[in-house]
Amino acid sequence: MESIRPENTDPIPLRPAPTQFVTIMIRFVGLLVVAIAILALVYSR
Repeated sequence: MESIRPENTDPIPLRPAPTQFVTIMIRFVGLLVVAIAILALVYSR
């Protein structure tokens, strides 16, 4: 039985790069602020 090996032998990164993590956090905080603003506008009416 033949063993199947990937062509790329680079190790799999266990966690994303810090810049990607910062981008995800900025997007999350931005969406959270938008959601709070929308809920505040709906609640104030």
